[in-house]
Amino acid sequence: MIRFSLEEIKKSNAASELNFINRGIEKESLRIDSTGKISQKSHPPGLGAALTNPYITTDFSEALLELVTPTFNSASECLEFLKKLHVFVNQNLEEESLWPLSMPCSIESEEDIPIGNYGTSNQGMMKTVYRRGLSNRYGSMMQAIAGIHYNFSFSDKFLNTLADISAKEIKEFKNEVYLGIARNFRRYGWLYLLLYGSSPVTSKTFATNRVHDLQDLNTEDLFKPHSTSLRMGDLGYISHAQDSLNISYNSIEEYSSDLKNALKTTYEEYKELGEFKDGERVQLNDSIIQIENEYYSTIRPKRVCPTGERPINVLNKEGIDYLELRCIDLNPNSFIGISEEQIYFLDLLILYSFFTESPHISEAESNQLFKTHKTVVNEGRKIETSITTLQGDTSIKEEALRILSGMKEIADFMDKEVAEGANSKWSDTINNQKKVIENLDLSFSGMLLNEIENKDITLQEYGLNLSRAHKEQMDNLEIDNRHFSNSSQESLLAAKKIEEEPQVNFEVYLKDFLDKIS
Repeated sequence: MIRFSLEEIKKSNAASELNFINRGIEKESLRIDSTGKISQKSHPPGLGAALTNPYITTDFSEALLELVTPTFNSASECLEFLKKLHVFVNQNLEEESLWPLSMPCSIESEEDIPIGNYGTSNQGMMKTVYRRGLSNRYGSMMQAIAGIHYNFSFSDKFLNTLADISAKEIKEFKNEVYLGIARNFRRYGWLYLLLYGSSPVTSKTFATNRVHDLQDLNTEDLFKPHSTSLRMGDLGYISHAQDSLNISYNSIEEYSSDLKNALKTTYEEYKELGEFKDGERVQLNDSIIQIENEYYSTIRPKRVCPTGERPINVLNKEGIDYLELRCIDLNPNSFIGISEEQIYFLDLLILYSFFTESPHISEAESNQLFKTHKTVVNEGRKIETSITTLQGDTSIKEEALRILSGMKEIADFMDKEVAEGANSKWSDTINNQKKVIENLDLSFSGMLLNEIENKDITLQEYGLNLSRAHKEQMDNLEIDNRHFSNSSQESLLAAKKIEEEPQVNFEVYLKDFLDKIS
């Protein structure tokens, strides 16, 4: 099992390469009209084609925008790109704005959530049918939730240097490093939810016809008094069909095998749903998960996959290239949904997961980790609540401070030796969060809940006020939008070209794709 201590990194030639961490962001936001209702309009033409634009697409719904940055070594440059992208989007929203929260605006009916439309090509139909499947399996309301995916990887030079020291082939080394981080992120990632989770409240419309144990906050909203991120709980990205999967992160072979099993194993409830209704295909197949993207997890090993190929095949053959963190609620206080401090914190938590011993996760530990996750999501701000760790039973507070102490050591190293004293951003991040642990009213969830209660407003009013404020901010910013405008126009031409190409029968196309799992 690969593990490098902080001292070993200090002595190696790899330390300076930590200046070149690769970072990318995928950020989702619902489009809303001027009254705060989910948009019923098609994807704005000024934003290009959702199928082919590299920066602007849609997630589940036609109204759920997904904004994608390239990879940057600098956190500030990544966020600057995301800011400019938001301003461009805002300029093309046709009197609409972006909902600033992870939990959706008040939506009366699932029929009000339009499924994403990607055109008539087989490539586009694959995406649309997959979303029909999600709607039929989980309901469209769950799919209206928004969040951020944060993509992280070390530089090639950093990994090659350490692979040479370990006398390991680079693909094997990278797989072991990233899976070791992923295992530890499962152990420690709850800390991010405690501090930065921003969805302790949801509209009552979201929970209509769903079993829950939430309390009334007011006439329109539900909450849990000490919750941090309902988005990451039973009302959020939860699939009971996946509860028993227990996908292993102990090796790339086990991960691939477990995921393939989920892709190939029929789930009785989905079989009963059927693949067609009234002659229309309503899901890609009746497996536990239709395709790889349907696997819900706080962190996933990833590799860029060419169009038409199976991600699991590419990952298995070429190896892990980066990690995708999926536990990030939208930051309501920022129109781009995330701050530089959050990125530094995520980087430090990943580095802590890298430097800390990462034993294989047994089924018993995996079940315990699910319990810890659930506890923090629902009761995290009840800070003395007990959780079970590898070191034994402890309180959320004690374990949070222990992890932060380990992260502080890494932060000092990053400031003093990697950045060579250029700033104190890394250390400041940890010092700020230690204060939050001592007063969780300062956490994102605590601040959001307090503001709603103190102002005696609903979540809908809170979100709409923020949305208008964010729009005003963006209206007052000017950018050179030629790059985004050109990309949008090029994407329309690319989508048109795809649609004009000869298409085989969709069922033939789909079978060929599904049969590609090696």
